[in-house]
Amino acid sequence: MSGHVRPPFTCPRLSTTTSTFGGALDGKLRAIAAAGFGQTEFWPKDLFEHPDGPDAAMTQLRACGLGISAYQALRNYEGAPPEQRARTLGIATQMMDQMALLGADLLVVASNTAEAASPDLARAADDLAYLGDLARARGLRIAYEPIAWGRHVRSCADGWRVVRAADHPQVGLLLDSFHSFILGTPLEILSDIDGDKIFLVELSDFARSALPAIEVARHYRLFPGEGGSNVAEFVRRVQGTGYAGCYSVEVFNAYYRTCDPAQVALRAMTSTQSALAAIAPELFVP
Repeated sequence: MSGHVRPPFTCPRLSTTTSTFGGALDGKLRAIAAAGFGQTEFWPKDLFEHPDGPDAAMTQLRACGLGISAYQALRNYEGAPPEQRARTLGIATQMMDQMALLGADLLVVASNTAEAASPDLARAADDLAYLGDLARARGLRIAYEPIAWGRHVRSCADGWRVVRAADHPQVGLLLDSFHSFILGTPLEILSDIDGDKIFLVELSDFARSALPAIEVARHYRLFPGEGGSNVAEFVRRVQGTGYAGCYSVEVFNAYYRTCDPAQVALRAMTSTQSALAAIAPELFVP
């Protein structure tokens, strides 16, 4: 992984996730910041698996100067049976408490993958609107992410229908290029989405294989431009909606977690810059 050079400044609209990297949290955060990313996706495990406790994790986060693009992730919520929905709302409340401590304002909600999830998308929208009410009371937002193995909501078109039906100012869409490309979603669909309702965009790449989508997603993602997906065209389409927010490089790869975080972070930045600088030069300015 030699030969990667970071930009000579921090890119405030670019983020990456701590889960890309192996090792201790402090090393991950310093590597992300040193590579030029202005933000990071943060997870409960970053807080609660720190050997010195959550306070130490928060101290390290503040010391590196990174913002938090998103707090990951509430699962199996919308359309859940009543008892499970109540339990998940309890988890959501705890996560919102954690966000207040961290200074995060965007909670990711992944589309429900459970067999018991209701196929009624109107109910899913109502559930998201209720979560939006909880978020509004705390000054937070909800980013709903359709995932490729979701039970009833898989594509960005599915997710947009639910978000639009929820009709809540605190509820928007998270677009992940991986899920669009693994499903073969026509990118023209992105033009139908209101850019003001896109709350976060995640980017990654992958090599086509016979592996199940969930296996590729969790262990074999690549950085933008390193696989077979036209990530630049995805970004161009997103830009066409008027979106002007953060782009987060979200890569889960078992090999990267065995490597030096500093080199992996540099590779994340330079690969993203090589893939996107021509189509989105504004992302690579201080």
